[in-house]
Amino acid sequence: MTKKILILLTIALFSITNSFSEQVTKQQKDINFERDIDVIVEELTFMYDTDQALREYTLFKTYNKAVTDSIERLPQEEMRSYLKFKKFKSDDLAKRINKEYLLPIDELNTQRIIEMTNQYGFPSLSRIKKYYKGMLDEEFNPYILIVHAPKKYWEELKGLLNKELEAKHLSRCEYGHILWHLNGRKNINDMLNNGFKMIPNAEGQDVLTAVDCE
Repeated sequence: MTKKILILLTIALFSITNSFSEQVTKQQKDINFERDIDVIVEELTFMYDTDQALREYTLFKTYNKAVTDSIERLPQEEMRSYLKFKKFKSDDLAKRINKEYLLPIDELNTQRIIEMTNQYGFPSLSRIKKYYKGMLDEEFNPYILIVHAPKKYWEELKGLLNKELEAKHLSRCEYGHILWHLNGRKNINDMLNNGFKMIPNAEGQDVLTAVDCE
């Protein structure tokens, strides 16, 4: 056997082994995800609720969900007036909340989502619904935790989520929506190229709509 043939066989064997290894890894992630789904949702719910509560506090200056929900149901003009009235009197306090509370939480949540994705695959809402038997809050969606990721993680997340899309751990529409955020919300084609279309509504206005998510 010549040296050239031996090298080619070695490369081919490595490619086959690597491909098999990736498949086993995906299978193991899926097994882990289904096995630990209750624990995963419990942790994600805590992360999501903390994220939303902190952000709502910067708007409404209360953690009372009944109050924030009632405000969000107000007509737009009334809601704007309320938010203007509730605006922080101290810019220093608003900046400190953002720097010392929001940003550290975003950092922790991003790191944890990356860890969970490496262990279980990306915990998208569509994937959670396949296995989780409990009740989910209608507003709950783990993608929010990625949307709020600090910019320094964006490139890492884009590479990670591209692999997760190939593994079918999130839908095209979920991927496109997250990608749009991770690219700075600059190019609507991130969504149009991933399952969204502009469709006229009842008033004849074009509305971005998820139509081809599989």
